[in-house]
Amino acid sequence: MVNKHFIFAVLSALFLAACSSAPKLDVSKLPPHHTADGRFRNTDTIGPLLLDTMHLEEAVKNFDNTFESLPLIRGGESLWLDSSKYTATWIGQSTFYLRLGNVGVLTDPIFSKRASPVSLFGPKRPTPPGRSLDSLPPVDLVLISHDHYDHLDKKSIKAIYKKYPKVIFAVPLKIADLLEDWGVPSAQIIEKDWWEEAFFKDWKLTFVPAHHKAKRFIFERNLNKRLWGGWILQKNDKTIWFAGDIAMGDGSYYKEIASRFAPIDFCMIPIGSYLPARLTRMHVSPRQAAQLHLLMKSKFSIAMHWATFSLTKDRMWDPPNDLNRARYELSIPEDRFRVSGMGEIILIWDNNSSEY
Repeated sequence: MVNKHFIFAVLSALFLAACSSAPKLDVSKLPPHHTADGRFRNTDTIGPLLLDTMHLEEAVKNFDNTFESLPLIRGGESLWLDSSKYTATWIGQSTFYLRLGNVGVLTDPIFSKRASPVSLFGPKRPTPPGRSLDSLPPVDLVLISHDHYDHLDKKSIKAIYKKYPKVIFAVPLKIADLLEDWGVPSAQIIEKDWWEEAFFKDWKLTFVPAHHKAKRFIFERNLNKRLWGGWILQKNDKTIWFAGDIAMGDGSYYKEIASRFAPIDFCMIPIGSYLPARLTRMHVSPRQAAQLHLLMKSKFSIAMHWATFSLTKDRMWDPPNDLNRARYELSIPEDRFRVSGMGEIILIWDNNSSEY
């Protein structure tokens, strides 16, 4: 009979040898926005919080921020049939339908009534989506910025995949697992880190940094275990920036984006969820959105992330009103940074015209 103490000693030695030979994570080789425990972080710096000059927190404490229903804009559908016309249609929150020649793109699609994991509770939209999924032309590509419920909606993702089984989803690092759990094949998911590139048909996609955070579930222990960011789309001499959900931070992320890609032909920039002022740590104010428009040397921008879900203390019309003021103060023509109606089809450029 083999001595049990001998067996224990041998097994212990093998275990220790395996542990000692296992490769150790070289933290020095991780990108700065990666942490040693597999999460992500903002690497830009933020100084002391500056109050948004447009409002003081105390001035809005008692205001009713209930959102009203907006009219849905119709017309212009013939533009979708002309492959030389490139259009953008704001559906609500950060959801756009982009018709880019023969390619249909959805950004952060949410068609659900609530931005919530359950259908009975959570922020509810007072206005239906500007366009229903069934009313849109084909969807070929879906861009996701991060995992928050008002940007990554399970019901909408499943509906899109069911309607368009060949659709491709471009997502940040560690979001692919969620989509696979919802039935999307891994072969149809493009998962990228900051500054990584991919190609879809004739378009080059670059996942770019943003100052934000990620946490999907209330009881999720690990904050920022999935990445966040925005997307740059490029084809020939045209460039598009879908900013995602962003705060200004120290501005270094966006200066780097501008240095690589500006001037940008078309930008989708958020303007809401910035009150009380401390929320500018996670969301840009309308004035900061206008500053980003200028920084990117944007030829044309459309505002997003407002009037859809009442998430913070800014009232429904605060974002566009404050953007109007910022445009005036920064000498930005109104037709260069638009506030779109829900469902409005806007021509962003015409390939048959020399004019923008």
